[in-house]
Amino acid sequence: MYSHFSQTDLVTPYGLVFVVALTTCWWLTRRNAKTLGIHGSHIDLLLPLAVAAGVGGVAILSRLIPADQLLAGEALQVDVRYRLFGLVVFAAVAIFAYSRLNKLSFRSLMDTFALPAMIALAVQRIGCFMAGCCWGDISVHDTWLTSIAATDVGLQVQTLPWLAGEWVWTAVHYGPGTFPYEQQVAIGLISTDAAQSLPVHPVQLYEAALLVIAYAVLRRVPLGKPRPGLVAVTAALAYAVIRFAMEYLRADGALAVSNLTITQLQCIVLAVIVLSALRLSSPRIE
Repeated sequence: MYSHFSQTDLVTPYGLVFVVALTTCWWLTRRNAKTLGIHGSHIDLLLPLAVAAGVGGVAILSRLIPADQLLAGEALQVDVRYRLFGLVVFAAVAIFAYSRLNKLSFRSLMDTFALPAMIALAVQRIGCFMAGCCWGDISVHDTWLTSIAATDVGLQVQTLPWLAGEWVWTAVHYGPGTFPYEQQVAIGLISTDAAQSLPVHPVQLYEAALLVIAYAVLRRVPLGKPRPGLVAVTAALAYAVIRFAMEYLRADGALAVSNLTITQLQCIVLAVIVLSALRLSSPRIE
C-alpha cells in the first residue's frame, strides 16, 4: 500500500473500499467473538486500536527501509510505503497488549480476527485494483522490455515472461497519473503522451480471489478447536503462500535477494515462524 492516491480529493474510491473492508472486518470479527464468548465491546475498541498501531508502526518502519520504496530504480520512488506484513505485526502487538491488560486469551483474539482480516484484505484488493496500487507485471512481450530483461528493473516488471502474451485475456490498462503508467514512463516503455499504460496483470484481483477461496476453506475449522490459535496460524501460513506466489506477478517490488522481493523474504520468515508455532504450541498455553 502507499501513502496516498490523490493530492486533492478528500474522498476516493480506494478510501471508500477501505472503509467497506474495515466494516466487513468489524462485523465478521464481532460474530466470531460471540462464538468464543468474547464481549463485542472488546472488538469495538480493539479493532481501531489495532489498525492505528499497525499504520503508525509501519509508517516508521517504511522510513527505515528506503530500498523498499523503489518502483523503477532511481527513476521512480515513493516517500512512504505501508507494508502489509509490518502492519500485521504491529497490530498483533497491540492485540497482545490488550489481551494482557484485559486478561483475555491472546490466541482466541487472534483466531477471532484472522479470517475476517483475510476477507477484508480481499475486499481492499478491489480498491487497490481501482486505484492502480499494487499493480501487476506487464502481460505482453515488448521489444524494449526484452532489451532490459536481464536487469533488476526488467525482472521487476516482468518476472515470468512465459506468463505474458496476447493470450492473457485478464490484462488491464491504466491511464496517466497512475503508478503503472508512471513506472512504464520512467523506464522508457511508453512516452509521456501515451494514452494508457501497457497491459498488466490484474494481480490485485488474482489475490482477492485466492483469499476468498482460502477463507471458504479455513472457515470450516471450528474456532477454538482443537486448540486456540490454530485458525490464526493456519490463516497466516495460507496468506504467506498466496502472497509469495503473487509477488512473481507484481511489478511494484524491487528485487532484494536474487529474484526475490522484500515481501517474499518476509513470507519465508512468516512461514518459518508459523510452522514452528504449529509444532511447538500446546493447548494449555494461552
